Amino acid sequence: MNFELLTLRRLTVGLLYQPVALQTVDLNRLYALITENYAYQALQHLPDGVRMANADNDCFIQQSRIQLNEEVMYFAASKEKCLDIFRVVTSKLGLNQFVNFGVKLTAFMPMDDENAATKFIESRALAVRPEEWEILGAGRQGTGLRIVLHRDGVHELRIEPFFSDSSQLYVELDVQHPEPFTGLESLDGKMDAAYSFMFDNVKPFLNALK
Repeated sequence: MNFELLTLRRLTVGLLYQPVALQTVDLNRLYALITENYAYQALQHLPDGVRMANADNDCFIQQSRIQLNEEVMYFAASKEKCLDIFRVVTSKLGLNQFVNFGVKLTAFMPMDDENAATKFIESRALAVRPEEWEILGAGRQGTGLRIVLHRDGVHELRIEPFFSDSSQLYVELDVQHPEPFTGLESLDGKMDAAYSFMFDNVKPFLNALK
C-alpha cells in the first residue's frame, strides 16, 4: 500500500454567528453577485435562508451560518473560493463577529484489493483477536477509528473503510474552533493548519501502521 496516494476529495467550511434577519431580496442579490464568479446553477429558498448549488458543490447562507461544501481538485483554489464567498457574504450582511469556525477535510486512499481497508484497520490498528470479533456475530462490514485531539481547536479524526467500496480507506478530519472571534483574517491559517495536519500528521500515522 502506498500512502502517497492519500488524496483530498472534499472541503467543508462553516462560519457561525448570532442570528440575523435575512430578506429575500438581499439573498437574491447575493446569489446574483456570487454567481458572477462561481457557477452555482440552482437557488433554493429555505425557511431560514438559501442554498446555492451545482452538481458538485453547494453553499448555504442562513440566519446563523454560512457553509460551503466543495469538491477539491486543488486545495489552494478551493480554499480561496471559500474565503472569497465568506468575504462577499459577511460584507453584504454586515457581519464581523463570529462564534465558531469549522473545517472538514475528506480524503480517500486506494488500497490493494477488495476489503483491504477493512483488513488494514483490523489487523494493524486494533488489538482484537478473530475469536473476539466472532462474539458480534455475522455481517460485519468493517471497523473504524475515531480519534479526538484538543490542540489548536478540537480535532476529530475518523479513519475507516469506505463502506461502499472497502478497497478504499476513508479519512475525515473535522476541526472546530468554538470560540468567539472578530473578522475573517484567521480563517486562511486555520484552513491551512487542517490541511497540514492531514498530510503532515495523519498520513505519517497511517504509514507507521502498515
